[in-house]
Amino acid sequence: MFIASLVLIKPALLGAGGGNGFAPNFSPPEFHPSENWKPTPAGTHVGLMKDPPLTRNGPANFIQPAQQQGAVMMVYGLDSSTANTDKLFNLFCLYGNVVRIKFLKTKEGTAMVQMGDAIAVERSIQHLNNIPIGNDGSKIQIAFSKQNYLSESTNPYTLPDNSISFKDYSASKNNRFLSLTQASKNRIQPPSKILHFFNTPPGMSEDQLLQAFTSKDCHPAQVRMFPLKSERSSSGLVEFPSVSLAVAAIMKCNHSAIDHKEVGKHGH
Repeated sequence: MFIASLVLIKPALLGAGGGNGFAPNFSPPEFHPSENWKPTPAGTHVGLMKDPPLTRNGPANFIQPAQQQGAVMMVYGLDSSTANTDKLFNLFCLYGNVVRIKFLKTKEGTAMVQMGDAIAVERSIQHLNNIPIGNDGSKIQIAFSKQNYLSESTNPYTLPDNSISFKDYSASKNNRFLSLTQASKNRIQPPSKILHFFNTPPGMSEDQLLQAFTSKDCHPAQVRMFPLKSERSSSGLVEFPSVSLAVAAIMKCNHSAIDHKEVGKHGH
């Protein structure tokens, strides 16, 4: 079983080149080190914490708040009929470790997200605030919360998609900033309509990848598989008609499980 991952790609990286609109060659970007993450000591409330930050990964020069800011943010404007904790994790994990996510029963379409620290919240606000998601043009709004952390929910409720309204991600291996080495491989940038996928089965074809997206009601404009560099997995680029549809695809399809045995039966 493969867990396919997605990241955002700057359109500038895919400029003039092949006739299909994608660059003819792709090589890993020059990464820069970010925070060094480690487990929180026993007895504290935050699920993840960081050592003193090294070079921040991203173009922004963040201004330190006058008072210590918590690592919790409010997310407004979500589609209350389809949004859930995993979809939010799939998006916000691109900007920092996600600790806990909680939907508010009294405020429809609103969730609280606890990140590993305040810098991750700043990144999320900078890159994701007021971005459209999906076909209806609706935008999400993100702001710092007055709370410093999210406590364990003792009585979570069921969301419209039958998932639970609260989830703890502090032990998730899909968090991408758990070590200095992991953090250094993350590209921090705003959403674009082109995504980079990786960790897909080595025998997967473009048609099979398209089917993996369409099965979750996501419809790419085109796909390009990279030449295999190992026998363990494959990777490539997938382009959507708009940024909003690419963001929706990140939320729905990031970390999707793909059965490599089925791919092996039908792969090219």
